[in-house]
Amino acid sequence: MRLLAGIGSALSAPGRALALAVLALLALLRAADPAFLEEARLRGFDLEQRLYHRVLEPAEVRVRVVAIDEKSLQRYGQWPWPRTLVARLVRRIAAGEPRVLGVDILFSESDRLSPGRLVESVPDIPLSIVHELSLLPANEAALAAAFQSVPTVLGLGGTHEPPQAARRPSPITPIRERGAYVRRSLIEYSSLVRDIPEIDAAALGRGILLGGPDAGGVVRRLPLIDVGERNLVPAFALEVLRVAFGLHFIEIAASSDGIEGVQLEDLFLPTDSRGRAYPHFAPPHEKLISAADLLDGSYNPAQLKDDIVLLGVTGVGLGNTTETPIGPMPGTEIHAQLIKSILTGDLLRRAPMLDRIEVGLVLAAGLLSIFVVPYSRPRSAGLALVGLVALLLGSGFAAFRFANLLIDTFYPAISAVVIFVIMLGAHLRAADSARRRLAAELAGEQEAKARLEGELNAARAIQMGLLPRRFPGRPQRQDVEVYAVVEPAQKVGGDLYDVLMLDQSRLFFAIADVSGHGIPAALFMAMSMGVLRAATLRHSEALDQVFREANAELLAASDDLMREGTSMMFVTVFAGVLDLATGLIVYVNAGHDSPFVRRRDATARLLVTEGGPPLGTVEDFPYAVGRLQLEPEELVLLYTDGVVEAENREGTAYAMVRLEKVLASAPQGDAKSVVELVRSDVRQFIADAGQADDLTVLAVRWLAPGPSTA
Repeated sequence: MRLLAGIGSALSAPGRALALAVLALLALLRAADPAFLEEARLRGFDLEQRLYHRVLEPAEVRVRVVAIDEKSLQRYGQWPWPRTLVARLVRRIAAGEPRVLGVDILFSESDRLSPGRLVESVPDIPLSIVHELSLLPANEAALAAAFQSVPTVLGLGGTHEPPQAARRPSPITPIRERGAYVRRSLIEYSSLVRDIPEIDAAALGRGILLGGPDAGGVVRRLPLIDVGERNLVPAFALEVLRVAFGLHFIEIAASSDGIEGVQLEDLFLPTDSRGRAYPHFAPPHEKLISAADLLDGSYNPAQLKDDIVLLGVTGVGLGNTTETPIGPMPGTEIHAQLIKSILTGDLLRRAPMLDRIEVGLVLAAGLLSIFVVPYSRPRSAGLALVGLVALLLGSGFAAFRFANLLIDTFYPAISAVVIFVIMLGAHLRAADSARRRLAAELAGEQEAKARLEGELNAARAIQMGLLPRRFPGRPQRQDVEVYAVVEPAQKVGGDLYDVLMLDQSRLFFAIADVSGHGIPAALFMAMSMGVLRAATLRHSEALDQVFREANAELLAASDDLMREGTSMMFVTVFAGVLDLATGLIVYVNAGHDSPFVRRRDATARLLVTEGGPPLGTVEDFPYAVGRLQLEPEELVLLYTDGVVEAENREGTAYAMVRLEKVLASAPQGDAKSVVELVRSDVRQFIADAGQADDLTVLAVRWLAPGPSTA
């Protein structure tokens, strides 16, 4: 039962039940990970790539791209070229002795410019010439021979069309499977588009070329292993690396969460749960090598020695350019980016477990927003939210920058903001409701006070008899002046002040306003004064303890009075202790009007205090202690709301603006002159409107450090 009561108490706080329900929905949404949420997460990773793109290049191995670009097409004709021209280009590359040549081009159909097929394009060729042409070798033979002169990896195209049973499948690199969940996690193609057999037979390896981009049209991740025609098939870039370094096997590991990564002999390549690697993109550091420059001899192929060379088509209008996180790139360059990321050990990591971690971050951020953020202080709550969001986003960027880790902290940050809005709105509504209830209670008390005039007279007599009449000042003391006045109204009551020398160097002063009226208010005022004075004598200038103790006693007294049929009683208090040797005031404000400080140059400023609720309203409230350093001859003026809320016949309030001007205009700065000037000005302001509330003014003026003359 105690546990259930505790849970009920925790959920009863404003907005918590709704916030917890919304947090559960946000966590479930992240666990379900719909397409729009995944796209938003990937766009966040794109931003990280643009901010921190890859800058390292492999020192021992270069990856070069030979491009059949616009320059090549202008010089040697539109694409597709005759296979003999491609063969000539391949032989030029082979002359440079690269480690491997990866061909990002599919030759899935016979060359229409091959001698035996020219008659299809030019039907008027004489039969004798047709016969001679049929005896010539096909262009594919020349290209296959060229491929045999250099270690070559050819591409495969993945398609969901039914496989062509008539075509004999080419051999695929064997791939070891570790784990029972490999195939269910991989991208699967019904069939593979291969090069024609004559060309395909010349290759040392084959790999699947680029698949489709993400839903937003951006290529961010590339499968390292696919399933094609029920076989595991390596990606083009992975097969290029295997052939380049003469590696013998590829292994893929999986668990119930999905693919864990790909092992290329001693090299482990991290992937996401579907076997996709995330290249760490970088702006190309080297220009693409134009095929035209190789063909016309202006580029020396010896510069390609021991390089990994990729051959592809990049000409305008051929549809081979794809958007990447850092901008558009030809497909062949994207393969190169993946190979470079692998060679530098700079692949980005997106392990399957990160999905669960991100759900945990959503819950953690939401629970912190619900149970830790101090909504009773909206400014502090806002700063706490800003700090939490900055911590989440900063940690996400740091994980990317220093660990190549792709972790989404944006969604947890947004979740924290959503929860914050719900909680803050609920607290503001609850505070407004509490203010309305308090205002209604005060209004009711004011109506009842009209019927208790007799009790008020007795209460006034009690009050006046308790207030100090002798104040520290000259000629007895040369270091401080204190003066106070109380002008009771006829129909409300409860103001009090107190002045007490704690010792020769410390002065305690306080001003307060008790709620209610009549005999109960007078008794509560007397008790409040006694409680404050007793607590002060026990704890001295430790005013936080003074107010905690006084608050507890007054709260208990208020409860006793309420059980006796009296309305709730509380008291607003401003109290301070002045160190006469240094001029330092420590103070606490419990729901009272902030005092003014009159400087030596006769200017006045309002002392802005953090404050807290009136004594006797909130149990165990930690009142904050403030500090004010006075200069010699500076004066602190304390007052009750009977001053600033005094109204004239037109209903205009006296207000703090006028009080500030009066303080600044005082011709003399001593405590008594200032208090009497304020009282006189309030009387003049209300004129014949009548005093509606008690008027209490207390001034404390620090003259200078030094011993008393008493």
